[in-house]
Amino acid sequence: KWLLAIAAFAVMAVVCAVCAGAETYGNFEYSVLDDGTVGITKYIGSAEKVDIPKKINGKSVTKIDWFAFRECTRLTSVAIPNSVTSIGDCAFSGCESLTNITIPGSVTSIGNSTFGGCTSLTVINVAAGNQNYVSVNGVLYNKGKTELICYPAEKKGNNYKILDSVTSIGSSAFSGCASLKSITIPSSVTKIGWYAFKGCTSLTSIAIPDSVTEMGWAVFDGCKSLTSIVIPDSLTEIGDSTFRNCERLTSITIPDGVISVGKCAFQNCKNLTSITIPDGVTSIGCHAFQDCKSLASITIPGNVMEIEWYAFKGCTSLTSIAIPNG
Repeated sequence: KWLLAIAAFAVMAVVCAVCAGAETYGNFEYSVLDDGTVGITKYIGSAEKVDIPKKINGKSVTKIDWFAFRECTRLTSVAIPNSVTSIGDCAFSGCESLTNITIPGSVTSIGNSTFGGCTSLTVINVAAGNQNYVSVNGVLYNKGKTELICYPAEKKGNNYKILDSVTSIGSSAFSGCASLKSITIPSSVTKIGWYAFKGCTSLTSIAIPDSVTEMGWAVFDGCKSLTSIVIPDSLTEIGDSTFRNCERLTSITIPDGVISVGKCAFQNCKNLTSITIPDGVTSIGCHAFQDCKSLASITIPGNVMEIEWYAFKGCTSLTSIAIPNG
């Protein structure tokens, strides 16, 4: 609790510092950066089309800060000037009316989940000459095509094969892609970022290759059509909210290498009838199986030392459970 308190205080201190340094130019709040250039910290207007200024009071605009346009739900298009080099985490997240965007040639850094929740986005373009990013048929990749950064949520098509060169799938990369029924992940991928497939409501099955060793939070949260999934032996944990709200998932086998099941990992998987927990698991997180209403029995392996609060709350069909001596 004291660590959380310190973290909360630190965040508040940063926010207060940013707010204290923020100034206003039209419908933009901004701050002057250490190098004398300007960063857009927040858009406070309600326009459908927005042109971000290249300069404010004679200073070049080089940064769009994290959350700067977050949940600007009326925004349909935005023009980013060639002076911008950095776009922060979640900068356009929740801009549900945004249909397309062009990354200028000047941009060298794009944060996590920049376009998460942009459910109307059909294409992401990258200006010719950009040295760090590229658009492949409207899908945003880094220049070397080793990271898939964002697949537009409203891009036409039901199936997608990720390029064989990709080693990392970015945070929220496919978030909200409600039309996709299948996604092929190549064996080159080692990392899947948080929320990567969250809200892919038409996705029915997916195979995670054995090459994957790291998978973030809530990767498949809300994939309500998902009926089967292959989890690789290479994973050592089922992260927080990984399969939450996967309502049609009926059974799942957790690989032998897994040592922990995170909080809310299978919450509200209401058709899950069976699950195999391997002997290596030592902890089961809070809400892990909450509201798994079809789960009738479960055996907890002997190495489990801790079952956190509400782990099996609302498991109304559960008739037996064996808790180990440890």
